[in-house]
Amino acid sequence: MVSRPHKTTAFLSANPVFTREAFAAALGHAPDAATVTSLLGHHLRAGNIERVSREVFAAVPPHLKAQGFMVDRFAAAAKLRPDGVLGYHSALELHGIAYSEFNQVQLISAGRAEQVVLPFGACRFLNPPKVLVDAGKVDILTTTKDRLGQMIRVTAIERTVVDVLHRFDVAGGIEEVLPSLDLVQYIDPAKVIEYVTVLKSRTVASVVGWWLDRQRSSLGIADNDLEGLRALLPRSKHYALGAKPGNAVLIEPWRVLLPLRVHDQSFEGL
Repeated sequence: MVSRPHKTTAFLSANPVFTREAFAAALGHAPDAATVTSLLGHHLRAGNIERVSREVFAAVPPHLKAQGFMVDRFAAAAKLRPDGVLGYHSALELHGIAYSEFNQVQLISAGRAEQVVLPFGACRFLNPPKVLVDAGKVDILTTTKDRLGQMIRVTAIERTVVDVLHRFDVAGGIEEVLPSLDLVQYIDPAKVIEYVTVLKSRTVASVVGWWLDRQRSSLGIADNDLEGLRALLPRSKHYALGAKPGNAVLIEPWRVLLPLRVHDQSFEGL
């Protein structure tokens, strides 16, 4: 029989970031048990763990001191909500294609949309698009990645590309999004079209079609790969990526009006 101290040590070693519920289950207690509160309090005072949020904790490696210890922000954020999926700029970073490091972690969740400041920094909770909720497809094109030996959920590369083109403002603006997407090395056009179809946005279809068309040579995209997007295009031209009347260029055949600076050769990364 394994003693409780050994159980706790083994648990902390295997779980760099954990919830109160998982800690309680590993020790055979109910999450709200007083014993769990007491044990967590003991390890907090001893410097063995650090509190990330009310119900989430990080294990401090034995060779480090709690003071100054910085928990991995993605591993920590992934534990904050059971349905949480890292997305937008955080997904760009996790896929290794972010143009620069962002100053907040972005988590897609059906809970309250808000921004909070936690020990690892800012975390922004974003609701999934309503159309995905209504269709029961909030988990469409999500995948997992290993982070500190734990699997965390993140939007797949195809969904990430569409999401940051759709909500470029959330992901740092076009000056961040477009150079990041230039770093994409592989994408499945069929999955992109599947996701755009579910989103039911003709504007998104336009700007994603433009981007895929622009990346043909680097991503090996054939003309017939784009047929599904052409069927989703709006009947008239749509503004996208922050373009406004008087400061836009029309891109055919995608019926999309984009900011002039997107086609300015001095624009960094383009």
